[in-house]
Amino acid sequence: MIILKPSLLTLLILFSAVHNLKAEESVSAWDLVKNEKGIKVYTRTLAHSDYKEFKGIMTLETKLDTLLKFINNAEHCPAWQYKCLKMLILSNGYLYKLSDLPWPLSDRYTVMRSQGHFDQKHNSYTLSLKNIPRNQLPQHILQQLPAELDTIQMRSSDGYWHFQLSHTAAIRITHQMHGDPAGSLPANLANLGVTNAAYITLSKLREQILAQ
Repeated sequence: MIILKPSLLTLLILFSAVHNLKAEESVSAWDLVKNEKGIKVYTRTLAHSDYKEFKGIMTLETKLDTLLKFINNAEHCPAWQYKCLKMLILSNGYLYKLSDLPWPLSDRYTVMRSQGHFDQKHNSYTLSLKNIPRNQLPQHILQQLPAELDTIQMRSSDGYWHFQLSHTAAIRITHQMHGDPAGSLPANLANLGVTNAAYITLSKLREQILAQ
């Protein structure tokens, strides 16, 4: 058993405390930027990015199977996801999504790895999403992608859907994402759409689910 000298132990504790403090400082606190019609939208800044992260929350009376079936149906994407032009479900949990940007900007696309996990202990389901750069994709996924043409892949588009189940029919839905559109899109312009990305997506998701 290794016994650390008091001075060394103190230095290790101080180092750990400073490291944790810096980690906390790298992410700002969430700011509530919209609270309307049962939907709350928060944003925050990250130290490593000029682009804001968003988190949208709402509660919806529905079934988890209904939500997952709808969200995972590529044909529905333009009807509810903010700026979505097209989605393709690829093999091995990958998906492609093309998003509309106003002229003269190029449309953006993501190739995300989607992974679902049910937490039995907390009675919740999380669908994680991570954008994978085109040059890091397996060959069989590359073969399923549309030609890039004048579109640009986002540098990052990472986040998740979290569904907290309860003893009632209500499901607490949290959608959190951070994206970097790459290219020449200024951060201040992109950040203007962050709140809409969360609010409109959740609002239209609710409309579509309740209309079924």
